[in-house]
Amino acid sequence: MILKKIIFTLLVSILIPVTTLAWDDCPYNEIDCPSPGDCNRYIDTDNDGICDHSQPAPEDRNSNAINTEVGEAINSLISGKDLKIKTVNEIAEIYQIDKKIYSEKLSEHLETNIKSENSFQLLHDNYGLEPSAAKDIAASIKFGTQINIPESTESENKQSKRKYHLLLISLLLIILYAITHILAKKKIISVVNHRRIWNVLLLITFLVSGILGILLVIRINFGIAIPLPFNILFWHVEIGIAMFVISIFHTLWHWVYFKNILKIKR
Repeated sequence: MILKKIIFTLLVSILIPVTTLAWDDCPYNEIDCPSPGDCNRYIDTDNDGICDHSQPAPEDRNSNAINTEVGEAINSLISGKDLKIKTVNEIAEIYQIDKKIYSEKLSEHLETNIKSENSFQLLHDNYGLEPSAAKDIAASIKFGTQINIPESTESENKQSKRKYHLLLISLLLIILYAITHILAKKKIISVVNHRRIWNVLLLITFLVSGILGILLVIRINFGIAIPLPFNILFWHVEIGIAMFVISIFHTLWHWVYFKNILKIKR
């Protein structure tokens, strides 16, 4: 009796690892190898007519099927292009999920405070939120699944929080101004041309920054997104910095004029 128990225990200890380690480890890299199999290693513990060594474990297959079903549901509800012009609240309504929970999940993902009235175009421009990530988060709430966003996408979102180049732009413009100022002092170019260059640059930066600002207002206030091949907010700020620095040069030229205005007011 004792000998039978020992033999049974040994058989169980030998067979269990074979069964648990049998999935998706075919030495010939076969996929879904049908019965009776192409080698003597054929085993079919789930009785589906496919060798266990040539397919994932049942729980993995079920997980993949659920993920595929969820993915199809995500893409069928709204396209990435249409999502960009929606607000957080509007997407929550489309997915039939709680807008507060959706805002909280987006806030956790982007590590900032997101409100339900925020537009996704704004979140994309400011924080690098991709439509696919926004849809994944909405689907995770709707279907009760885990949010599966690749690490590379998360790192890109964190890196894409805009850093503006105040010091770099200021230093570059000061150097360029110093060069044209020296050229004017040495009479290589005239003082008139020196000032004309910077007046034209002031006009250009004013117009570009102003136009981009108007486009931002139209997008935020009216939800009309004008597709441009660059980030409108980023370049609005960058060119605005340049305009501010050049306007300081312009103010210094006319400092006496402004000084006299201050004296009159006193």
